[in-house]
Amino acid sequence: MKYVSVPSELSVEEIRKNDFCLSPGRYVRFIPPAVKAASYYVPLDKLVEIRNDRAKTTKGEWYRYAEIGDIDVSTGGISFREMRGWQLPNRQPSVAQFGDILISTVRTYRKGIGYVAEKEAKNLVTTNALMNICGVTDYVSELTPLYVYSFLRTDFFTEQVWSMLNRGVYPRMDKGALDKITIPVPQDSQVINYISVLMQAIVDKERALREKNYAINRAIEEELTGNQNAGKTFSYSYPTIQEMRELGRLDAAMYSHDFKAKQFFITNYRYGVTSYDKLGFTIGRGQNLQISNIGISIYSDKPKPNFYRLAAPTDISEYRTVQQFRYLGNKRKLATVKKGDVIFGAEGFCKGRVIILTDEVQQTITNIHGIIFHPTDGNITRGIFLGCFLGYLRSLGMVDAIGAGGSGGSLAIGYFHQVPFPRFPDAAQVKIAELYHNPAPPPSGTVTLDNFVDWHRRWNEQLGIWELDREMKNLQRTLAEVQELIINGKSVDIAL
Repeated sequence: MKYVSVPSELSVEEIRKNDFCLSPGRYVRFIPPAVKAASYYVPLDKLVEIRNDRAKTTKGEWYRYAEIGDIDVSTGGISFREMRGWQLPNRQPSVAQFGDILISTVRTYRKGIGYVAEKEAKNLVTTNALMNICGVTDYVSELTPLYVYSFLRTDFFTEQVWSMLNRGVYPRMDKGALDKITIPVPQDSQVINYISVLMQAIVDKERALREKNYAINRAIEEELTGNQNAGKTFSYSYPTIQEMRELGRLDAAMYSHDFKAKQFFITNYRYGVTSYDKLGFTIGRGQNLQISNIGISIYSDKPKPNFYRLAAPTDISEYRTVQQFRYLGNKRKLATVKKGDVIFGAEGFCKGRVIILTDEVQQTITNIHGIIFHPTDGNITRGIFLGCFLGYLRSLGMVDAIGAGGSGGSLAIGYFHQVPFPRFPDAAQVKIAELYHNPAPPPSGTVTLDNFVDWHRRWNEQLGIWELDREMKNLQRTLAEVQELIINGKSVDIAL
């Protein structure tokens, strides 16, 4: 850890204060950098306001509900789920509103910290296991919730939380701990504004990315719904011995009413269905990274010269992006992926997550838990369609049904002949592809602090998921660099 250490020596007095317990967790210390004149540290309890409101729900009313697991730990985005009042796990959930910052009170150091970007939504509620920061005090002039949120997403915050916890006790973060946690605040209010607009632009890109991901699934759904063969209706029947012989499997999920109804919805498409190979793809596994296969490797979270960039299925998000690349050094020549390839997570609870490589990539690999679809003709639009349709099947639960085994299961290469791909017209495939990949040029005009957020919002309307993710990561890198300067009390040059 960067800001936490365990002492190599202990005084008798320290041991006595900890009831003679020698657990290392009792002696963890948070050691921030020495602050210089450009910034100073302030306890959170002096900076933030907490919302403690509870909703009195009605059984028949619709609500948008979020739990700890609905916060994306890599981006801070929150996915609220629609449900009726009677479906809520708590009759008096916590109230949330646009602009609130939600912090998991359980294992906070895993970065279950999100920002409510649902501006138009009503009846937002959350589990009571989330602490809700609803605003900032006037303790620091020009301070904004987005500035505070940006630092709550850093290791500087989570390591402070981690250092306060005794590992023998189930960890919790609550209002009573706010006076023990500090964040750095710059003396220059322009720097506060700079951090705030960077964070707002990141929040906007994350939300635009999720919305375009949903739009892809909607576009697929609408094309299938609007082009069903007339005169045919679904009728469920129990599997026959002949049907089981043809499939060669006894997996109950593939014979369920739900699976067969969804399968009929796809196969009843007016233009018919086909298979991945007839669409123009070959299929194969990713690189086996075991020591027995390639020898010893060196792993890094940051890029290094001559290292491979690793996009493993566990790094792929449910929004068809890579949450974070890792890097692997190995002396051997490993099997790489290339532009147009589709990487599909085939194992475990990430099964069905997918990315499509729309740029030229250098030294990029995936592991053996990923299945790679290689386009035989280099048609990038068809590759995006295939990848997006596989993601759609995951959202329907069909990938889980086709897969086999426990602990999340596995969808082996041999099972893909059971996956139907509809023959969408070229125009429909292009429409879907542009939602995923659309390298639009930046808007015209000079970018300033005053128009920075609006300038990026206009750009977001044109960009595809792949480009939104790329630009969001660029902003995140800039933000992290500026935050590190503030943490160390150094001056910041505002560069847009």
